[in-house]
Amino acid sequence: MDVNSWFEVEIPEEYGEEPWDFGEAELTFLAALRARTADWRVPWAPSQVGRPEDESSFLVYISLLDEARRLVLAQWAVHFYGTHVVAGKACDQFFNLHESPEHGFFRASGTVEELAERCADWFESLLSRPIVRVEWPCEDRKHATRWEFADTGEVLAARGSIPADGSSPPHRRLVRP
Repeated sequence: MDVNSWFEVEIPEEYGEEPWDFGEAELTFLAALRARTADWRVPWAPSQVGRPEDESSFLVYISLLDEARRLVLAQWAVHFYGTHVVAGKACDQFFNLHESPEHGFFRASGTVEELAERCADWFESLLSRPIVRVEWPCEDRKHATRWEFADTGEVLAARGSIPADGSSPPHRRLVRP
């Protein structure tokens, strides 16, 4: 029995949609990626397989969450084109990518297996990074909140008016180990 829950392919027919038309190279990439995830020792996160709106690539992505707040903090995607990939942090719901190294962006070429290995390593490194939620109380009894990678301080998401004075947040909670 397959207990690997990373990058499972949903069956579109269950939702009244057309079936996927994944090609041989795409299915080989997915199988190699999933085989590599069997060795991961990282906390689980939602992962998906599909195509972007324009159907230009085979798409795999992960979503990092604050489960207590039921909030998607950020998504990272790989667009597979058979002989190369582009990968990085998604900047919108269409999975367009921030094309800067600060957001993990990279391009790679190689065999399907080499690309799957490179992408699996990249996803695993993202999933290994701790995330914290920092909060500042506000006058209206709500909080200004920012989620960031604990190792670099890179901001993933924010809500409310973060104090501009640079004051330290009184609350700092680990969201993802």
